[in-house]
Amino acid sequence: MKNNEELKIPEAEIEKSENEVGAKKKIDFRFELALFLILGFLLGVVIKSEAMKRVTIGFNDGAISSVRQGYDFEKIKQDLAKASEAQDQAASAAGGNSQNNQ
Repeated sequence: MKNNEELKIPEAEIEKSENEVGAKKKIDFRFELALFLILGFLLGVVIKSEAMKRVTIGFNDGAISSVRQGYDFEKIKQDLAKASEAQDQAASAAGGNSQNNQ
């Protein structure tokens, strides 16, 4: 009988320690979940505040009339193409003259 009593005491201690470990795991999980929720909230606030600084779109943007630009990009392209052609012709003419001089 003495052996049975000795066996019951360690078994009871093991059951208590298992219950304590399970309770601690449950508390740790809830704590981690709460930390993730707080972290997510703070991250969302930071992203929103940075986006508000950089993104310029608003409710009335569709109602704003478009403004004519001060630059005509097609004309600039044509001018650059003409300047490039003139430079190529000048370079080929200068290259032809230097070949004739030799």
